[in-house]
Amino acid sequence: MSPLSKNFVRASLIYFFIAAVLGIIMISMKSYPAQLLFTHVHLNLLGWMSMMIYGVGYHILPRFTGKPLAYPKMGEVHFYLANTGLVGLVCFRPFHPLAEIFAGVQVISVGLFVFNIWMSLIPPKPEHE
Repeated sequence: MSPLSKNFVRASLIYFFIAAVLGIIMISMKSYPAQLLFTHVHLNLLGWMSMMIYGVGYHILPRFTGKPLAYPKMGEVHFYLANTGLVGLVCFRPFHPLAEIFAGVQVISVGLFVFNIWMSLIPPKPEHE
């Protein structure tokens, strides 16, 4: 497994653990602030699920065509943008304009993943003999 895939899987496991701890805290409270619910949900969805999908996707999907990832460096940029976007989003949600910026970073990171995988799945052109 490539370092890129491993980094995404490791990040997803960290976010999963943090989200689970927040879930237990929320269960133990009679009421909790909306920020805690927002953080819990986004750590689960964008942290745990999306990061795991990215890690597994970068590992498996290019192998379907038998060729390497189209743009490995773009994958690295994606890793940093996805993590920065998520952490910024959950930390700065109360400051709406900043949260919007980090949400935009998250959307850009998703676009990088989609583009990179899409390009990786294009079969090579047959060579003319």
